Amino acid sequence: MAIKGFEILLWFLIIPLAAGNLPVFETGKEKDWFVRMADALICGYVLLFAVFELLALPLIFTRQSFAVLKYSYEILVCVLALAGVIFAWKNKKNRADGAERKKSLSRKKIPAAMWLAFLLVAIQMGAYVFGMATDLDDAFYVATATTTLETNGMFTYDAYTGMLASYLPARYVFAPFPILLAFYSDMVHMHAAVVAHTVEPVFFLLISYLVYWKIGRKLFDKDDRKVGLFLLFLVLIQMFSYYSVYTQGTFLSIRIWQGKALLASFVLPAIFLQAKECMETNRMCGAWVTLFLMMTSACLVSGMGIMLAPIMLGLMTLLYAVKDRNWGNIKRAVICCLPNVICAAAYVIIR
Repeated sequence: MAIKGFEILLWFLIIPLAAGNLPVFETGKEKDWFVRMADALICGYVLLFAVFELLALPLIFTRQSFAVLKYSYEILVCVLALAGVIFAWKNKKNRADGAERKKSLSRKKIPAAMWLAFLLVAIQMGAYVFGMATDLDDAFYVATATTTLETNGMFTYDAYTGMLASYLPARYVFAPFPILLAFYSDMVHMHAAVVAHTVEPVFFLLISYLVYWKIGRKLFDKDDRKVGLFLLFLVLIQMFSYYSVYTQGTFLSIRIWQGKALLASFVLPAIFLQAKECMETNRMCGAWVTLFLMMTSACLVSGMGIMLAPIMLGLMTLLYAVKDRNWGNIKRAVICCLPNVICAAAYVIIR
């Protein structure tokens, strides 16, 4: 049990946190240590998702075994995490600032609304760990992961029937999120259904609410009282959104292990926040690279992300271009959308 707990923390917390410290994300520039940790965790997941998408698609289309993808991705992820640790260790100035900020945070009063929001988020996590919610879509998502592990093939067998597939499923092949579930299941030595229903939701909820918290800080100019109220009401709205199976709150609270739910709960809000940061501050390089990785992550988690993410980014870019009379960001936004455009074009060709 202790070993499994360590493996879960390693792959779902430690490695993403380490990878998110790479200099391209510019997380070291943030003086507040907690904000820096949140940024690192969010960016780490985005990086790992994007790398998996870029690595998995060529291997799937060339009919490579799952073992090839597993070992290649495992090595690459460990290298990225190690590089992030080395960079964070060498960045002594930021680590010193972080220690000072940690002391100041201990003296900083956290609003009651923020504490209550944290409690409600913990309750949501507990519901995933100690409760059980089944969904008809598991017949494909979880079955694809278990079939991948049992056969060592990726989309080579029909997840519904177990029969040998004569062609790649165009609807799902560009979003191989179930294959990532198979990878995590193999790494933590647990059944894919357990990882999907119990393990992944805890960490996916965490990164989703970290994004919402950062959005609140952006909207309310880092006013902790207002941000706490914003987060509290947002959590309450999410918890009471199960009046339909199609609401964002349902995706977050009931079925976040599915790619389309993670798209609505984490990826699209993260793209909104990052695009807003890029447009308003005219930041270069690192911020746009992060946005590019987020757009690639949208392709991984769901086929809908291939279209919805560039539509949202395109609308935001045009609005800011008209508002600020600055058209220079359009070409950068187009570059960020290239993974989505390539996947969409390939889908049309093979469909």
